[in-house]
Amino acid sequence: MTKTSDEILKEKNADIEHAKQIENYSIKIFDALNNNICSFTQRQKEYLIEASKLHDIGYFIEKKSHHKHSMKMIIEEGLQGFDDYETKIIANIARYHRGSSPNPEKHEIFASLKDNDKLIVKELASILRLADGMDKPHKNLILRMRAQQNDTSINLYIKTIGFKPNLKMADKKKDLFEETFKKKLVFLFE
Repeated sequence: MTKTSDEILKEKNADIEHAKQIENYSIKIFDALNNNICSFTQRQKEYLIEASKLHDIGYFIEKKSHHKHSMKMIIEEGLQGFDDYETKIIANIARYHRGSSPNPEKHEIFASLKDNDKLIVKELASILRLADGMDKPHKNLILRMRAQQNDTSINLYIKTIGFKPNLKMADKKKDLFEETFKKKLVFLFE
């Protein structure tokens, strides 16, 4: 019987606070981009939410390659409310929250997805990477975000509580975002 992501987190004794924070930041970035820069569906938002919660579940096996273990564990466990194919999409989003970019020539599970779903994985994984980078101090500092684009960049405006978070890790993890959206990503504070 398949489980919910929350059940899997508890079962594997995962860092639930970090998982919820990454879910929170992922949703804020998703909402900032949606309808303004992208046209995501509600179901795609659900994929991102599940991947955000489970992206670090692979720590249960090993720290070094935890992103790869996260993917395998999600596929093996299955997810309540999602069929096997959708679970594979979610697993790929979680897998690419760090490490190399998705590559159909090197990554068999990613290669097995339909072309439009490969793009969705890249878009949502790039959001997850940013969210994970924003939480490196592990403090809930970001209230909201909004995005605007011009010919060369996507500007992500960030409203914070009190002081500005250190976005060095998010800046280091924006490569997949820029590769996928084909524009430079700029963080700005409001």
